Amino acid sequence: LSQEVGAAMGDEQRQSTSIAKLFNTHLQINHVFHFLFFVIGLSLGVTASLYLQSFSFNLQATVLSPFSLSPPSLLPEPPSPPPPTTTTTTHLMHNMDDDELFWRASMVPRIQEFPYELIPKVAFMFLTKGPIPLAPLWEKFFRGHEGLYSIYFHPHPLYNVPLPEDSVFHGRRIPSKPVEWGKPSMIDAERRLLANALLDFSNERFVLLSETCIPLFNFTTIHSYLIDSNESFVASYDDPRKIGRGRYNRQMWPTINISDW
Repeated sequence: LSQEVGAAMGDEQRQSTSIAKLFNTHLQINHVFHFLFFVIGLSLGVTASLYLQSFSFNLQATVLSPFSLSPPSLLPEPPSPPPPTTTTTTHLMHNMDDDELFWRASMVPRIQEFPYELIPKVAFMFLTKGPIPLAPLWEKFFRGHEGLYSIYFHPHPLYNVPLPEDSVFHGRRIPSKPVEWGKPSMIDAERRLLANALLDFSNERFVLLSETCIPLFNFTTIHSYLIDSNESFVASYDDPRKIGRGRYNRQMWPTINISDW
């Protein structure tokens, strides 16, 4: 009997030991799974945190960036900058002789298209002996209309009086030669003025003036009238004085009659 009782107690002890080992193994497995879940959760949390920070930074940069703001749909787009123009402060002196100057000017009408829209300008060409005594009146006439006109000044080569830098005539002198009234040199001077003016593509109307000319209307009226006109105007009249008929040479007859002069 005692042997049977001892055997039963041994079986119970072995069974208890097996149960304890099984329980410990199960507990260790649970710890491993918990640790794995913790590591996975921590990794996901760190990744999500970094993503949210990056997203928040990009969102702030997008919202605060001035280049990402689209203009309101109700407001028109800002106008494009005006095309480049030749201002009245550009110096016109160059080293070209008349032949090269006239050749370059003759090339301009062959240009049919331009990479930008031209603003039509009126070229005011002053053929003078020296200074322009009525310059203050012309200064007032041109004031406030920059970009709509060009000035070209052809005095005698010996005239070297400097002009104020704030004058509309400053830097507008072209290479000149001596001119005599009623001689071919005057025609050459007029061609010289016109050729220099043609080098500026935006000049569409050309006005030849002397130092005694004055404007009778304001700039806007004259500019609009000339730009909208398709005719050329030449002042031609019979002057019985010495500077008129007095310059007629009888050797011109019969090709040119005194009545045509």
